[in-house]
Amino acid sequence: MLPDRSDTNSVIFRGIVKQVTAPSPALPPPSGQRGPRSGLASGRLRTGDPIPRTEFRYPTARFQILESFLGPGAGDFEVRLTSDHFLDGIPQDVPAFHEGEVWLVEAHRGPQDQQWVTSFCERTRPAAQAEKDLQFLRAWIRGEHLPAQVTGEVWNPVERKSLAGIQIYLRRATQSNAAQTFSGTTDDRGQFSFQNVDPGVYEAVPALPENGVPVKVDLLRARCRHVVFTAR
Repeated sequence: MLPDRSDTNSVIFRGIVKQVTAPSPALPPPSGQRGPRSGLASGRLRTGDPIPRTEFRYPTARFQILESFLGPGAGDFEVRLTSDHFLDGIPQDVPAFHEGEVWLVEAHRGPQDQQWVTSFCERTRPAAQAEKDLQFLRAWIRGEHLPAQVTGEVWNPVERKSLAGIQIYLRRATQSNAAQTFSGTTDDRGQFSFQNVDPGVYEAVPALPENGVPVKVDLLRARCRHVVFTAR
């Protein structure tokens, strides 16, 4: 998605890691001590007693900003590294920053503690792996519009398979009310793709026997959209 210039709770920048602070996890109270909430001794658990849980504290990283796209200018910036993916209560895929590395960072400000946080669910990734994102952000800063793409598939839920050979139409209404229409056909995997599409608002529709339902495709706020049509 395109960044929102008016969003004061988001930042996007390219920076070099200056320092990483990785605190140790806060463990449950030692055996024989009472937990602050349960009031129960944690040495021996009985049926129905609350199970002590490890409280995970996330590392923080301080960056020197090399290139700013949204939010901060030059200088240092600190973010906390978090995760949206947990397995048995343990956070997974926490970004692993190391001093001297260059990263593209997208972070948001937490509503409770007002601390800047980031995770892999955002644009955050090593700069060497973010060439397309950087190209897009630099063009956005200059006020340019890069070509977009529309991908998708036609799925038959009854037969539980994608359909090949289905004609797909992508239509855009212009200011002169003359519609620009592009067409393509799903491949042997039931997938289709329109590349190098000009930014704008389009309507995608499949040529199905029961007349496919058109889907609005907004390529003004995003550079790519994925559409799934259901064949009934």
